[in-house]
Amino acid sequence: MTSVALVGASEAISSTRRRLERSPLAFDLVDDPASADLVVTDEAPPASNYLTVAAAQEPNRFFCRDESVDYIVAALTEAQVLGARGVRVRPPVQDHPTPIGRRRRWRRPVDPLSRFDPIDYDWLTDETVEAEVFDDDVRIAADGEEFTARLRARGHIDGNDGLFHWAGILHGQRAHDLFEAGSKRVEVSHGDHEPVAARLAELNQWGSVRMTGVGKPPWMTD
Repeated sequence: MTSVALVGASEAISSTRRRLERSPLAFDLVDDPASADLVVTDEAPPASNYLTVAAAQEPNRFFCRDESVDYIVAALTEAQVLGARGVRVRPPVQDHPTPIGRRRRWRRPVDPLSRFDPIDYDWLTDETVEAEVFDDDVRIAADGEEFTARLRARGHIDGNDGLFHWAGILHGQRAHDLFEAGSKRVEVSHGDHEPVAARLAELNQWGSVRMTGVGKPPWMTD
């Protein structure tokens, strides 16, 4: 479990705290920044930074303001899923960021803070091999209904209980509709593997469904 210290009295820090406390992932919030794996502060970032939220020269620290709360909550969720003990924005990403509002002929300008991409960061974990990403179609069964959806997930062995904990995003409108209808317990299968139990935990800030499970994930063989 990743420990997080929230430092500051701003509304951005308070909003981040409320979001983490409501999360089904049970964040470990600590008071002492010195004992935390990651620190979120409302201090201004250094002059050289990435999207005002991180700086390669100050690892394990996020800089929070009202506009970046969603992004930082997504980053902390990724850290929690990984069981990360540390994180740093990759220097090439910081040095050559995607220009804000870059316009393509067929697209509207996009605010980089509207989408968190874990690939932009290096993650320090206890189980880096087990943290590899699964990204493929799976079959979902719940309440007599079955459908196929794309699952992007990863997991790690929790040192507290010795079990494999996994979580990820289940994409697609049918997954969204199933969650909104109140179905939280589902079975997930991939390929010829036996179905495993999972939970539809929450809708993220972009309307996709976050799925969690404990024990063997759908993509892992015995």
